[in-house]
Amino acid sequence: VQDQWALAGGDPDDLYYADNQYDATIGLKNADIMLAKNPDVLINFQFDAKVNSIIANKFGAAGIPIIAVDVPTPGAPFMGVNNFPAAYVAGEFAIEAVEEMGGIEEVDNIVLLQFPAGGEVLMLRSEGFYQAFVDTYGADVIDPITIRADGGAGEAEQASQAMTDVLSTIPDAETIVLTSINAQTMSGAIAAIQTAGRWDPEKWVVVTQGADVLGCEQVIAGLVKASIAYFPERYGEYLVPASVALMKGEVVPPFMYVENVPITMDNMAEYYPELLE
Repeated sequence: VQDQWALAGGDPDDLYYADNQYDATIGLKNADIMLAKNPDVLINFQFDAKVNSIIANKFGAAGIPIIAVDVPTPGAPFMGVNNFPAAYVAGEFAIEAVEEMGGIEEVDNIVLLQFPAGGEVLMLRSEGFYQAFVDTYGADVIDPITIRADGGAGEAEQASQAMTDVLSTIPDAETIVLTSINAQTMSGAIAAIQTAGRWDPEKWVVVTQGADVLGCEQVIAGLVKASIAYFPERYGEYLVPASVALMKGEVVPPFMYVENVPITMDNMAEYYPELLE
């Protein structure tokens, strides 16, 4: 955002930032701080859908437009991931790995670490994964082995506890397909699996979302077979032009979706060669 703002001729001193820290209470306080500054536009990256509704109401009353990042804000244009297709691609990739292992008959369970508080749109980030399996094998095969759990928004500790709870319900499961909404939750899940002494890279099919630095490191370490890239380093290329347009009273698209690519060891050098150095 800083780089793109500079390219647009903007003054760095005109940008204000606050870190929501994956905390709804902090996010709401930050929104009030930003509202007091009377900005031209608010770029809102806040994981809690309920808090986003409150923010939309406050900024709407003040006549200040919002651009929502990754999690919808009522009445605001959305910039981020088209969650269902991104998750479906992840599911297709996982299915390829399952077939290489001998087929769905070899899979004991499919675990979806979800984030219900993010709202329906964010739930699609895992439900699309599930749907890919249903479309391939049928709901009668997939539903009995699918487990859904709340892995949180991005805190490894919460995801670790959720995964620990899941493992306790399937003590005899060995071959497991696992997905989560981002690399941060996946790091907690993998830590729980390893702590329980149940990690076996030959029997876990792990595909996650985001492909940020942590996600790519998980791929390089062999913990994750693929991470669906959102290219967060390019978000400013969408957010700044849209912000400038709103400042000028122009219309922006209701949805601005980022490109998605599965990042694996086969194409890591193409997209993130610096991480292999």
